[in-house]
Amino acid sequence: MIENLKRIREPLAWALIALVVANLVLGIVQLVQLLGQAVPVFEAFAAIGASLMNISLVIAVVALVCMCFFIAPATRHAFAVTLTAAWVLSIGVVLTAVCTVLGVAAAGNAFGVALEIIGGLLDLILKAVAAGALWVLVRGVSAGRIDTAEPAAPAELEASAATPEPVEEPQPRTTWQRSEATGAVWRTADDAASGAPGAPRLSTDVGAQIFRDEDPDGPRNGPAGA
Repeated sequence: MIENLKRIREPLAWALIALVVANLVLGIVQLVQLLGQAVPVFEAFAAIGASLMNISLVIAVVALVCMCFFIAPATRHAFAVTLTAAWVLSIGVVLTAVCTVLGVAAAGNAFGVALEIIGGLLDLILKAVAAGALWVLVRGVSAGRIDTAEPAAPAELEASAATPEPVEEPQPRTTWQRSEATGAVWRTADDAASGAPGAPRLSTDVGAQIFRDEDPDGPRNGPAGA
């Protein structure tokens, strides 16, 4: 599971960044629609301020960016992911701040203003801290003050991909089946043990040669001195 997460962390980070951008675009479209429906400006900004950039998505983006940089091996485009995420979150923070400030003016009483300020300020601070952390990471990596995980060496990846798998050479057979041994004879025991195929019978010359090898003196035709 850990290896699968390492492989998909960068594509997942890009996907979440695109989702944050889509969220911002939808918020702006919603604002235009509200203004087109003759909704007061302050109320329109107050309506989209809380949903303009989801805090859960912001936390997920920061976590994935850190995974791309600090979990070995670092991804190939970790710096580009971090820089893009920092710009997107910064734009979201600015839009959220504008909506929060204009939304406070839409509150009808002092208690409502206080709630708008507390809620909007807390949400804005969390998002600003996330964007600021990404900018610190970008500047630290660029200046060499932050140590990140080493990226995978391209030469090693290409070498591993280009190295063919070893091909097993067929080994000589050292055994024989019972059906192969039935009715078969071998010239020597070494031939039988090595798995050499047997013959149905031995020729007369081969048989005579075997017996001569076993008895070098050979049979005598008569008594000595005859």
